[in-house]
Amino acid sequence: MIKKIGKFLVAALALAILLVVAAIFWPVRSAPLPDPMADRLISNVHVVDVRTGDLGSLADVMIRDGRIVEIGPSLQPGPDMPVLDGKGGYLVPGFWDMHVHAFQLSPQMHLPLFVANGVTGVRDMMDCPETKDPLIACVEDKRRWTRSVSAGKMTSPRFVEVASFYFDNGEMSPAEAVARARTYGKRGVDRLKVYNGVSRETYFALAKEGRALGISLVGHLPKAVKFQEAIASGQLSFEHAHLLVRACARQEHDWRTGVMENAPPVEVIEKMVDSFDTRKCDTLLQRLKASNSWLVPTHVTREEDARAHESNFVNDPRLDYLDPLSRWAYGDDLASTAAQFKGRRGANALDRYFEAGLRLTGAAHSAGVPILVGTDTAIGGFRYHDEMALLHRAGMTPASILKAATADAARYAGKERDFGTVSVGKVADLVLLRANPVADIGNTRTIEAVVLGGRLYDRRRLDQLLDFTKSQAHAPANWVKLVWGFLTSPVASEL
Repeated sequence: MIKKIGKFLVAALALAILLVVAAIFWPVRSAPLPDPMADRLISNVHVVDVRTGDLGSLADVMIRDGRIVEIGPSLQPGPDMPVLDGKGGYLVPGFWDMHVHAFQLSPQMHLPLFVANGVTGVRDMMDCPETKDPLIACVEDKRRWTRSVSAGKMTSPRFVEVASFYFDNGEMSPAEAVARARTYGKRGVDRLKVYNGVSRETYFALAKEGRALGISLVGHLPKAVKFQEAIASGQLSFEHAHLLVRACARQEHDWRTGVMENAPPVEVIEKMVDSFDTRKCDTLLQRLKASNSWLVPTHVTREEDARAHESNFVNDPRLDYLDPLSRWAYGDDLASTAAQFKGRRGANALDRYFEAGLRLTGAAHSAGVPILVGTDTAIGGFRYHDEMALLHRAGMTPASILKAATADAARYAGKERDFGTVSVGKVADLVLLRANPVADIGNTRTIEAVVLGGRLYDRRRLDQLLDFTKSQAHAPANWVKLVWGFLTSPVASEL
């Protein structure tokens, strides 16, 4: 009997290994593609000027070879040119999410969800530390995907910028960091990403090397560096609005120098909010405005903290578009936050911290600091519209949010000649909305069609993308691939 049981267990183990290997090498599916025609006429639409918020009279938009060639009334399509009747809707440029993270399985599990939500461009904020990685998508993957999008052979936003793997190790010497920056530069990244733990000496060495390489710093504000120092060093973007809450606090110095290191987290953020210094903050925002720097608040990330105690938020039905591993990680993050900030006091502290970030984003916008729309979170396509709603709550008008999501994003990336407005000569990356987004920013959700390089995703195809993404999230072969990638990636412990 024991021998039989042993044989059975060996056979079961062998079968399990065989199934895992089969899942790892199981071919992946491709997302549904758009209509292959790159020429078309979009008729009967209000063209939204995102630079001013003005709505044009009803007009037609002619697209040839993926670019807009004419805008005007009563345009006539060419022979065999397909026509999309806009039915009096509102035509805006495709939205750009300026803080995302792409993985090897993102073409199946994430990128189609962005397109389905009108996001046609993304700024990737974490490249691989090495030339290849089984989990994280690397710069050449992202460049290749973008070329495939341009050819109409893949469903994905364009990758408009790729930042390096982050510099976070406080023990890394300046010389080591400079050598790594040069390696990343040769690999083709557009920016160098800094994170919380990098030392002062290494930060300033990276800033100097970045200037020499023509690759600016982006990312977090390291704890060892003051905000004004980072601005003066030429950091091009600052991620997450809560950095302003800390930078504008009178007790910022105590936090930076470790005086608060052993204080409970709830006490730390209470002190940051309660010690807000108006004069200090006004000075910092004026310096930020005068620099070449941009703010990417990602309010949805702090909303997740602030609402970690709410069961209806924790169980957002849109999480059904996530695979079990990602959904577990998302839930675990929220549970960890709720455990650190217990009870009514903890929930209230997180809510005040979140609201302070919203107020300071509004203050930054009023001061003239350029804002970009980014998510840095799960279910990014859906959450992109949540982020725009939060920017409105912060005090930005719908017109200014649309501009941040399109024209300003293109200007940040140095791609305003080709993207960012619905204009003659520009690439036809467009979103057709049923309702006016200038009247209500929530109307960015009323997507009737998305056009990428002139190729159409009508409402039927967009629904197919939603169905495809959900099916891929529930595909066991993808779960195995994700787990295997996580277990074998050299950076899994850092994620």
